[in-house]
Amino acid sequence: MRSITRTSFLLVLAAGLFAAVLSATDPEPEYSWRILPHVIGVSDTVQLILTRHEGSDTMTYGVSVPLSSLEGLERSDLWGSAVSFRIRRDAGLLLCKGSFLLGVGSGRIEFQPDPHFASDLREAGLRDVRDDQLFELAIANFRISTARELRSACRCVETVDDVMQLTNHGVDGHYLRQVARLLPATLTVEEIKELKDHGVDTSLLEALRAGGYQLSVRSVVELHDHGVNPQFVRDLSPQFATARDANDLIALHDHGVTAEFVRKLRESRGTLTTDQIIELHDHGVGAELVRSASEAGMDASVPPVVALQDHGVDPQFVHDMAEALSRRATADELIRLHDHGVSPEFAKRVAKSGFAALTADLLIKLHEHGVPVDLMEQVVHSHRASFSTDDVIRLHEHGVDAGYLGSFDAAGYSTASTDEIIQLHDHGVTADYARRMQAEGFGTLTVNQLIKMKDHGV
Repeated sequence: MRSITRTSFLLVLAAGLFAAVLSATDPEPEYSWRILPHVIGVSDTVQLILTRHEGSDTMTYGVSVPLSSLEGLERSDLWGSAVSFRIRRDAGLLLCKGSFLLGVGSGRIEFQPDPHFASDLREAGLRDVRDDQLFELAIANFRISTARELRSACRCVETVDDVMQLTNHGVDGHYLRQVARLLPATLTVEEIKELKDHGVDTSLLEALRAGGYQLSVRSVVELHDHGVNPQFVRDLSPQFATARDANDLIALHDHGVTAEFVRKLRESRGTLTTDQIIELHDHGVGAELVRSASEAGMDASVPPVVALQDHGVDPQFVHDMAEALSRRATADELIRLHDHGVSPEFAKRVAKSGFAALTADLLIKLHEHGVPVDLMEQVVHSHRASFSTDDVIRLHEHGVDAGYLGSFDAAGYSTASTDEIIQLHDHGVTADYARRMQAEGFGTLTVNQLIKMKDHGV
């Protein structure tokens, strides 16, 4: 008998130890509550902290709740008493027991899961619903209505965790429904969270869709982060059909390009790339300069027009100088004329004089030497076709003006060369002197004879 009794005792002891080991390796979760007073002046709410302990794992959820939502708890209980109250959640009922002292309370929770909650979630279309989640869902105040709403808004919501993540990031059914309607069908929960976290409003998505843009979520977020707003997209879309990339919109926006600027450029120049528009804008090139260059028959591509702008050549100068030259000029010619101070009025007068000097180089040379236009007119009037620009400049530098040249033409010396006219002028010979010699019977003397006669005081 002793042996049998001892053996039975050892078996019972071993079974107890085994059960203890099982219990130690797989402990039952413990639930607790804690309540703290809320901020001063807020009398109808308290700070509720719900905790789940399971082995070394602890999950805590804190939220501000109305005191009235804690069934069975009175304000007078907060200052010192044993308490028992209930918190109703879709996932189940939290039965709370404990005590308060000077506004701070704590105690244990008995959780009674709702027997229909898990099946309701599955019926709503959510998968991977586990019974061990129910307390977590209860303390997080997980609502069946929210799950149904989010699931119906987007098929990307597939699990309880999806609903929790979206809810924690402030995504409601209305926002999700709009996002799902406006973005590709491959939308993920992570992308929705990213949109919401960056504050992307659905009005931006509406504007992008209306403008024909098909952008990824990452691109939409980048647009928003760069300050591209719906109005910018709406204004720009009709003006710039080739801007179909987020980088285009961001670059245009970051450089301060307006839809009105793009519209005017389009009317003046036609199709331009994003980089070309930005280059024109950054150099301060207006549509009027582009239009003037195009109407003048110039190369109106971006680099020449930018060069005109950088040298201060305005649209009126381009128009008037092209009209004065009566031919197609290059941007380089206009820049050099402008930089040397040659005005369109000067070029027009030279052209009107008939003098063959309407290249940029010759106009610049005449202008820099201060050659008066009436001298050129007289050269042309005298039919001195052999006189070059350099000849006219030399006449001017030696003090020969239009009147002096014209007087010798009238005196019969219209065939005199540049050098001869200069020699006559340098020796003080006038046309009146030549005519006086003719009147005194000397006839029409040569230039050298006139100079000799004058030098000898005849």
